[in-house]
Amino acid sequence: MSYTYIQSSGVIVSDTADTRAEVEQEWKDALGRQDLITAPDTPQGVLITAETLARQGVARNNADLANQINPNLATGIFLDALAALTGLERRPATRTRVSGVILSGIPQTNIPAGVMAKTKSGDVFALVISVSLGVSGTATGVFDAIEPGPIHCAPGDLDTIVDLSVLGWESITNPLAGVPGDPEMTDDELFMLRRLTLARQGISTVEAQISGLYDIPGVKSLQFRENVTDVTAVIDGITMKPHSVWACVSGGADEDIARSLLNNKTDGAGWNGAISVGVVEPWSGQTYTVLFDRPIEIHVMARVTVKASSVVSVDPNTAVRDAIMTYAAGRQRGERGIVVGANASPFEVASAINREAPVLHISKVEIARVGDSFQTAEIEIAVNEIATITPSSIMVVLA
Repeated sequence: MSYTYIQSSGVIVSDTADTRAEVEQEWKDALGRQDLITAPDTPQGVLITAETLARQGVARNNADLANQINPNLATGIFLDALAALTGLERRPATRTRVSGVILSGIPQTNIPAGVMAKTKSGDVFALVISVSLGVSGTATGVFDAIEPGPIHCAPGDLDTIVDLSVLGWESITNPLAGVPGDPEMTDDELFMLRRLTLARQGISTVEAQISGLYDIPGVKSLQFRENVTDVTAVIDGITMKPHSVWACVSGGADEDIARSLLNNKTDGAGWNGAISVGVVEPWSGQTYTVLFDRPIEIHVMARVTVKASSVVSVDPNTAVRDAIMTYAAGRQRGERGIVVGANASPFEVASAINREAPVLHISKVEIARVGDSFQTAEIEIAVNEIATITPSSIMVVLA
């Protein structure tokens, strides 16, 4: 019997009951006893169960491997390979950076790059570029975290010198908070990015322009509109010039966005928006003034009611907040989370919590703009707006 086989509907794994029946029959045939008792609580039944589980394990492994050629199911290096077909790579983790760090000590002391200091919580940072203390005995430098990924560093946290070998360097402090790094892109994030950038190798079409924007590091979400008429038009509340495009982009550097819009634009089309960036076309040397918008942030609160009897082994406050923030960041498989122009929905929030913490019984989810009353209906978000939420704006009520 084949335990893994392929049909037009996909990869199929045989039913466990069928596999066990086959193993039982093999035992009966081998021992010449068709009346052999194979109940799970008998010695032979235990061995039959073990063999059944082993065969099913191999079958599931084969099915998982076969499914790696499916872009909707692939994971790990297999997903990386599929993404590479369109020139896409998984974005690596970045390091938290603290700028404007004040180093103090004896004037004229040279402090080489790479020297380390640590925060109150023990996270270690290294100096990026060498500095020399001035006549006042101070200098400012930039420190990067040794470990990649997001690391919290509040003002004043970076206060302990690790490299005591630098004579004349006596103290360190950071007046500014660190800019957290990003973790390595997860499979779910790469899966969604691949879907959003399938046309990244094209130009001119709306899909290609959107793919080009999503290919920019740091871009989280966007809205895009096109006015193909020869008159000024209001499209979804946005006033657009004749034969022009409009993009509202969350994340990414202004210069990168403007360059992408120029490289991928429809020939002859203009732009709309409040952000203006001059971009030089390298082939002609002509400078184009590219326009686009940034979304208006709409701060949202959430109140989640959880039945206390449903709490098993997790802290509902932590579980609910973590689930909502994971969803908001777009780190749930197949979910983009909070994006530009998308309504804030209590139903999607409830689903996100159930996916991350199924042991919790969510009886009600209410949301509201900051300053408004909570409601169970969606909050309307315009195409040039984006909802935002923070852990401190999430309230958990035990019923």
